[in-house]
Amino acid sequence: MLLGYVTPAVFACVFLFGHPAGQRNSPVAVPVRIASGLVYMQGRINSSGPLGVVLDTGSSVSVVSPSVALTAGLTSNRTAEAAGMGSGANETLHLFDDGDLEWGSGPDMLRLPHQRGAILPIDYISEQVGEPTDAIFGSNLFLHYTVRVDYERQRVTFFPADSDAQPSGVPIAIQILGDVPFAQATVRGEDGQEISGLFFLDSGTTGAMLLNKKFLNAHPGLIAKGHFAETPSATAVGGKIDVSRVKVPQVRIGSFVFSGVVAGVPERSAGALANESLAGVIGAGILSRFTVTWDYARKHMFLVPGNTINDPFETDCSGVHLIAHGGDYKTITMDVVLPGSPAAMAGLRPGDQIVAIDGVHELPLWKISEALRKDGTSISLTIRRESKVFKVEVVLRSPFQWLK
Repeated sequence: MLLGYVTPAVFACVFLFGHPAGQRNSPVAVPVRIASGLVYMQGRINSSGPLGVVLDTGSSVSVVSPSVALTAGLTSNRTAEAAGMGSGANETLHLFDDGDLEWGSGPDMLRLPHQRGAILPIDYISEQVGEPTDAIFGSNLFLHYTVRVDYERQRVTFFPADSDAQPSGVPIAIQILGDVPFAQATVRGEDGQEISGLFFLDSGTTGAMLLNKKFLNAHPGLIAKGHFAETPSATAVGGKIDVSRVKVPQVRIGSFVFSGVVAGVPERSAGALANESLAGVIGAGILSRFTVTWDYARKHMFLVPGNTINDPFETDCSGVHLIAHGGDYKTITMDVVLPGSPAAMAGLRPGDQIVAIDGVHELPLWKISEALRKDGTSISLTIRRESKVFKVEVVLRSPFQWLK
């Protein structure tokens, strides 16, 4: 499954932020859940009920689903286009001017009143992660706070933006363009050459990296043409997104060097990747290996390596794209099965529903996707196909082996 490159980031043609708000004088720690590398926390909008919120550096504007906008009483008086990476068309953002964003709980409740934002269907995130996603809190929060994301402890700490405290970690210079962060990184290709470029830092992209096809075309020796692995289509802003995968020999960010990075290469250079000066996107697959402090005011991010810093980069080894359905997103079906893939060789088809994996029932989609990345292992799937329930053994193989 191409879960590694679901991208909820909204790279809009307009960039919006809210009015300045009063802040606490002391840091506030908020518990979060990490699913597919995405940072989920509980939030509210206009004193709504509890919402599943993704904290996303890649979103230049906070976004709510149409159903949440309706119940929260948010009304739109104008529109703009979100230049998404999906095929077909841009997405229309319905903009609102006066939303109160809240997150945390009890005495540690944080609030940004009178925020501008956008209304946009974001069901595709829930469907491809398996977690209810009602809203995305983006640059509004990062512009008003210094934000430390501790992926291992599943905790985010919000510091006053004018705090004198020096964040811990290795400092990496970032640029804030259109209210979202960018940084320089260096790619070493298969031909041994090292090319530096500007990368969009997007905590809302679940994979390690996306490479701009224009960047690769400009440096054809980085990855040989025959080394692109096919992958099932996924969904992003704008519709379906066709992505192939490559294995990058080395990626360097500051003093940190990563080997064998699995990167997606979207077929269309659209959305953020329409900018020829952008080499690509660095996503949660790399960022989640650190505790990351985002300090937009000082134009730096600070990286503290975690226990997963040297883990190998994994990718789907089954050849399926999964979709989560139902009100709780616990019904998991196969949307795409690639011909010649391990799943296809095991007789699996689009429409098959996964009932259990290795005998464990009701796993969320993102947990199933993790299990399907274990190259060289055999996995038992309990499948429902129409009225029949049966078991299938799938021998997982890296898609880069399919090329051989």
